[in-house]
Amino acid sequence: MGYSFVDTIENATAGNLLPAEAMSYDGIFLENEIEGYRTLNVSGRELMSADIKSSSIDGINGSQYQYKTYPSRTITVKYQLIAKNDRAFREAFNKMNYLLSKEQVKVIFNDEPDKYFIGTKQGNNDVDAGINSVVGEFEIYCADPCKYSTTLKEFEGAIEKDELVVNVQNDGTEFATLDYEITNNAETGYLGIVSEQGVMEFGKINEVDGTVYQQNETLATLDDFLNAKDDTTGKDAMHPLYGTSGTLATDNWYGKTFLKFGSVGTKKGSANGGMRTFILPADSNGDTGCKNWYSYFHLLFYANLMGQTGEMSISFLTEDNKLIAGYNWYKTDSVGNTASYDFVVYNPNAKPTDAMAGKVLKTWNYTTSHLQSQNPWYWDWGHCDLRKEGSKITFYYWGKYHSYTIPEIENMECSKIQIAIKQWGDRNGNKFMYYAGFDNFYIQKMHVDKWNDVPNRYPKGSIIFIDGKTSHFFVNGMQKQEEEILGTNYFKVPPGNTKIKFHVSEWTKIRPTVRVRIRETWL
Repeated sequence: MGYSFVDTIENATAGNLLPAEAMSYDGIFLENEIEGYRTLNVSGRELMSADIKSSSIDGINGSQYQYKTYPSRTITVKYQLIAKNDRAFREAFNKMNYLLSKEQVKVIFNDEPDKYFIGTKQGNNDVDAGINSVVGEFEIYCADPCKYSTTLKEFEGAIEKDELVVNVQNDGTEFATLDYEITNNAETGYLGIVSEQGVMEFGKINEVDGTVYQQNETLATLDDFLNAKDDTTGKDAMHPLYGTSGTLATDNWYGKTFLKFGSVGTKKGSANGGMRTFILPADSNGDTGCKNWYSYFHLLFYANLMGQTGEMSISFLTEDNKLIAGYNWYKTDSVGNTASYDFVVYNPNAKPTDAMAGKVLKTWNYTTSHLQSQNPWYWDWGHCDLRKEGSKITFYYWGKYHSYTIPEIENMECSKIQIAIKQWGDRNGNKFMYYAGFDNFYIQKMHVDKWNDVPNRYPKGSIIFIDGKTSHFFVNGMQKQEEEILGTNYFKVPPGNTKIKFHVSEWTKIRPTVRVRIRETWL
């Protein structure tokens, strides 16, 4: 069971021309940026004295050791700066102040390019006035005295004596946190992670695979829409005045198959394009309609040029085409990069002349860029879900869950789902959104009394990620801290080898693929 390295920092070494102790501050060597600057020596990187906590007992010699801690670290850099004239000397100092102004950055030394400190430039000594060749010092304050590996070391799971095990080798000197990536090769309802350092548990250990009361059953996936025909004669339940005589298409982006815009079709109203309507099959009991359901989908909605426009919607409908709930993504900004996102529910007062048949409960505006801080619907973070339980609707948006109670929908049953993707007005060519489409979708009927197979909480293909530093638990990119079982300890591993065992539901047919990553730490 070997391991690999994952480089997380660009190579900061500039070759043998730099002094051995040259310092990279936030990825920049001062020698490469300031003419005449040279590192002479560095102190404060050595072994540190520990603060020992002990207690004494009256009448007993000595004391009782309790623990030790290490204080913060100050690294002193001694340098030489030579300039050809007064102006060049002052410009060099100004540039040095600028380059050292950032706070809490990675600090790497040329003689140890595989490790970094986190530090902030603190103080410096005064240099002699009136000369253009000086020797000076400045200090880097490290609140955390430890240094860390620039690479993550990765270990893969293997079977040992019929157990799924990962042997983590920590070659640092300090306890270190671990990150876990677990890909489920078969559905399971439980995950346990055990070592001598602690135990982590998620899900439900007693969840079973079989005839279980009130479990979820998957009724449709994205494949059903990819294989469905365009609904060229249907009416968009969310936007009954828009045209749907166009087409949808498939495309491969980032190695994934997307359902996307195809053609406009005959123009009608403000937006036109394609739509597909999928009628949900009966559950394993032969019952049609979902009073309670859970749906997950992943999408992209991104513009690579200012002024690109478009619209996407997904609608959950009754058998007689009433809109229960849905989402609407749209960008009508033909100049800039502003888009909107609507959460829509049933409107009992809708009129045939309404462009929006549903009632918009919430609208968010955002920027359709490639930045995660601006656009919730791009790349790996474009996650969304929707859960209906009676009159209660809960959905995920940009790191948070939102809930609404809508009495009118309590007994409404979902029987159909519509996906529509359209362009606005008469716009064409590269004026449509650069990426707009779905690459994942499924809907599960909740609280089915009985069926042959149970879709468990961690389906086949789902990816679990555990962030050891923050103690956060994610399923398919969404934080699911409620899955954590009481008593879970997000343990660190000491120097040396630590054996970690992984357990899933006993009925899980194929064990998951496990990858464990460590960033080693030294004092």
